[in-house]
Amino acid sequence: MRNLFFLFMLLLLTACTSAEKEMDIIQQVERDLEKIVSSSEVSKLSSNPNDYIKGHESEFNNIVEQKKIALTHFLNKFAKSNEDGLEEYIMAAACSIILGKKDPVNEWSSGKEWYEQYMAATK
Repeated sequence: MRNLFFLFMLLLLTACTSAEKEMDIIQQVERDLEKIVSSSEVSKLSSNPNDYIKGHESEFNNIVEQKKIALTHFLNKFAKSNEDGLEEYIMAAACSIILGKKDPVNEWSSGKEWYEQYMAATK
């Protein structure tokens, strides 16, 4: 009985640690996204979303490296929002790169457009 209790506690602690780690990753993804979107250096020179990505390649690559966690987080954000600005474009670009060849969306011009096409193609 004692061994069973020990195993249960070990599983519980592992689950908590995993959830905490995922939350830490999501918070870092949000910080990186905010840094890209709020870049005053880029905004003075361009309004092109791709210039924001190029101006913050390190942060963008950090987001993409989180793969499934970033993808799931961004899909959830899209589902809860009606916004369609720079942040959504950056999120869609990251999702598209994370998905790679599995991205069913070939052409899009805004983040919301990418999300809507993605959802229609994956139903």
